[in-house]
Amino acid sequence: ALDRAIASGVRRVQLRSDATESWASVVEEAVCRCRAAGVDVLVNADVELARALGVGVHLKSSQLAGLEARPLPDALPVAASCHDAGDLAHAERLRCDFAVLGHVAPTPSHPHAPPLGWDGFAALREETSLPLYAIGGLGPADFDAAREHGAQGIAAIRAFWPGFEAT
Repeated sequence: ALDRAIASGVRRVQLRSDATESWASVVEEAVCRCRAAGVDVLVNADVELARALGVGVHLKSSQLAGLEARPLPDALPVAASCHDAGDLAHAERLRCDFAVLGHVAPTPSHPHAPPLGWDGFAALREETSLPLYAIGGLGPADFDAAREHGAQGIAAIRAFWPGFEAT
């Protein structure tokens, strides 16, 4: 599936834990494949694994509040999931390289939280200097709208990883 995603043009991948004992070896193989294809790779939430493999980390919004400094050297990318102006401000203080902001549209992963909508995304976009990717209920058909509202692009799971179901 990773090879198909890379072949389809995906240029940045976030690896999310499957909570198995073999996770570190799975990540190591995925990092090798991504590097060979020139694809940026970040590990979701696991700062120590990211540091050990020399790759970036994508921080959960729940991790932001507990951090007082950038968790990796400047040479390694640090990204953050953000949901509001406070998250964005803290990600900026930590010198994150970029953030994903959302959810923009209704999504099964956040069924009870109201979406930002494109106007909400654009308003928050004005409050930060971080490059932002829109996330939440989006797919390739949303690229133009994302760019029109100040996003670098979109981040998604289901749209780029067919067959994925959130648990």
